[in-house]
Amino acid sequence: MIWGLLLVLLAGFALLAVVTRGRSKPRSGGVSRGTIDYDLVRARWQTIEQMATESGSGLRNAVSEADKLLDYALKQLGTPGETMAERLKRVEGRLSHKEDVWQAHKLRNHLAHEVSFDLVASHAKGALAAFGQALRDLGALR
Repeated sequence: MIWGLLLVLLAGFALLAVVTRGRSKPRSGGVSRGTIDYDLVRARWQTIEQMATESGSGLRNAVSEADKLLDYALKQLGTPGETMAERLKRVEGRLSHKEDVWQAHKLRNHLAHEVSFDLVASHAKGALAAFGQALRDLGALR
């Protein structure tokens, strides 16, 4: 099961690399409308939802992947910023639950950077809900 999950993740990363190759950064200081691959976002979101149902590190991986997917969408929409945090600040007005999205992103950072971080399932599920709503708010997930 873990090998299958790793294969799905690697395939997703490879597809993401192909889709984003050659895209230029926007020159304006504001948020410009870029193009987004809605099929890719929908497929990745379905994979993330599946990860969240798996035992073990499924929720942990799902939160990490959802954060990456939101950042991908922000970049594809032409949101300027060097980091995801900078991009999130640019779109806060478009997010219906901006505080929840910030908490979800912070949870992902704890998972990524703290060796002994203990993930609470309800917090992970709340983060996934926030990421999903943010993707819908931005029009990346329909």
